Amino acid sequence: MEDRIKRNRKIFDEIFKNALFIIAIVAITCSFPREAKYQYQFEVGKPWQYDLLTATYDAPIYKTKAELKADRDAILNKNVPYYNYNSAVESEQIKNMETYVMHVSLSQDGIKDENKKEHAPYAAYLKSQLHEIYSKGLLKNNDFAELETKNTEHIVVLNGGIGRNHTTEDIYSVSKALQKILNNIPSDLSSTKLRGFGIENYLKSNLQYNADITNKIKTDELNNVSTTSGMVQAGERIIDKGEIITEQKFKILDSLRKDYESRKEYSSEQNNWLISGQALLVTFLISLFYLYTRLFRKKFYNSKRYIVLLLILISGFTILTALIVRKYSEEYFIFFIPYALLPIILSTFFDTRTALFAHFITILLSALMVHSQFEFILLQITAGMVTIYSLKDLTQRSQLIQSALIIFASYCIFYLGYGLTIYKINWEMLLSFLINGVMLLFAYPLIYIIEKTFGFISNVTLIELTNTNNPLLRRLSESAPGTFQHSMQVSNLAAEIAVKIGANPLLARTGALYHDIGKIQNPAFFTENQSKGNNPHDKLSPEGSAQIIMRHVSDGKTLAKEYSLPRSVIEFIETHHGKNKTKYFYNIWINQHPNDTVDESLFTYPGPNPYTKELGILMICDSVEAASRGMTEYTDESINQLVENIVDELVYGHFLDNAPLTLKQITLTKSVLKEKLKNIYHTRIAYPEINKQ
Repeated sequence: MEDRIKRNRKIFDEIFKNALFIIAIVAITCSFPREAKYQYQFEVGKPWQYDLLTATYDAPIYKTKAELKADRDAILNKNVPYYNYNSAVESEQIKNMETYVMHVSLSQDGIKDENKKEHAPYAAYLKSQLHEIYSKGLLKNNDFAELETKNTEHIVVLNGGIGRNHTTEDIYSVSKALQKILNNIPSDLSSTKLRGFGIENYLKSNLQYNADITNKIKTDELNNVSTTSGMVQAGERIIDKGEIITEQKFKILDSLRKDYESRKEYSSEQNNWLISGQALLVTFLISLFYLYTRLFRKKFYNSKRYIVLLLILISGFTILTALIVRKYSEEYFIFFIPYALLPIILSTFFDTRTALFAHFITILLSALMVHSQFEFILLQITAGMVTIYSLKDLTQRSQLIQSALIIFASYCIFYLGYGLTIYKINWEMLLSFLINGVMLLFAYPLIYIIEKTFGFISNVTLIELTNTNNPLLRRLSESAPGTFQHSMQVSNLAAEIAVKIGANPLLARTGALYHDIGKIQNPAFFTENQSKGNNPHDKLSPEGSAQIIMRHVSDGKTLAKEYSLPRSVIEFIETHHGKNKTKYFYNIWINQHPNDTVDESLFTYPGPNPYTKELGILMICDSVEAASRGMTEYTDESINQLVENIVDELVYGHFLDNAPLTLKQITLTKSVLKEKLKNIYHTRIAYPEINKQ
């Protein structure tokens, strides 16, 4: 039943991890820009680097941004306003004029008919003048002055749904109309008497500005601005290798690029082929990374949290690249993205080879979207390698600043060198590199967030934990000073061995310092903390004593969780005895009960046995160091024999079967232990006493 559960769990884990890789492939493929990228890179004033280019089909020549702006500015500067013509104003004002003139005639003293006859020519003159003025259009003085201020040459007058152009000179203002009437008066009429009829009272604007029509017409004209200025014929020679790209050549080349990309964008059949190609490329690259982890990094592949972090980082940087490429056409924006963050983070929690491999995969995926692919790949791969070299072990914040400066310098040097070879240097790129370097400083808080989210442990945290002023270690030194000294000794041995066999010395040292913290609860029950003649085990049975001794493992786990120690450190507490026995009390029980069957579970630690190099190193060092304290004499032979016996007992007892330690590494471990113990327990010189006379 238990085997079936394990098998089912293994199958589920395998399906889950494969599903994660598939999700990453889908997410990256969906983020890819759908527009096809033009295969040529070109710049005004630079030589054409490719072979002869000939147009393969008829294509329009698009206007440049400056030309389009000039066309639009010309429309905006034309400033042709539209006015509604109100025909009722003319008839109304002429009627008012005639009524007023008649009223003046009837109100005069004397013969009314004679007055009437006298005023008739004035009324007729005014009527003809008003008709002429209103037919051309009359505006208020302020409105007319505004037209002159804007240098408006003509306007459009809408009358009955029909628009007619009127020059501004033909339009009348009230002042201009009044001046016209007075200046054109016939010689037989009196201007003084004419003024008496209140001419200005009949000059009312009959043109009303129509903002809606004006804006609509202007918008339509702007929308209808032609974006092309000619055609390129199929088979036409465009440019040959080595020719200098002039403004006109650049215009044609840029038009071909735009037309090519627009055709790709709107062709559904070609778009389907594009998506298929992108999916194939992404699947191939992610599959390479899948095979790498499965074949060469089984430790990472077997852990879901490692796989999740790897795929989040690879997918995250690739999708961010897609977003930048879609939003910004300028190539320097893509270098704002701090790709070097990926190898910094991964080398902190994984290893440098995995970090570099993941970085290469991310850069190749991102390069599929950018314009200057060759330049992008060269710069980013170089930066990734420099990152690995400059920040192999992140233990201090100052290292991150130094690394950011080195990466910035490598970007600049490589880009300038590459730019000089192709006669092209974009100085804005240097600003991008500077911003990129500043963003690398965010690695420190990111590492902390990832630690807390995924339960990993970095070298920075390990160094903080090895500080003996740490509250838990200080408590251990005060409550169980003998155990504290034992832990310090074991940590030194474990770190030295880890260096020799290629394990993590910081992790081994940290785990060794905390492996016995459970003894804080009952320090007096452990020999290193006992004074002579005071052993509480004398009052207990062997099985009772064994239970108290073994409890320091569970007590240690409880304390570790209480003080928020990382999972990687808790593993040392769980495994430093593995499934070994408390042999001292086990042997006593056997001697006391020679004819009885022993319940081995009462004397066996819960385990598990060590399953990493560092855990295996601790088990060996803990056993050897503890046993060395009970030796009666310290000679080279006795130390050699002790180390051989203890290590062989652990190996042949199958306690190290799950730890990936080779026979060569175990032999090297023995050698280091022998050398260190001989140095610790070497014979000291006896100081001579002064003879007293």
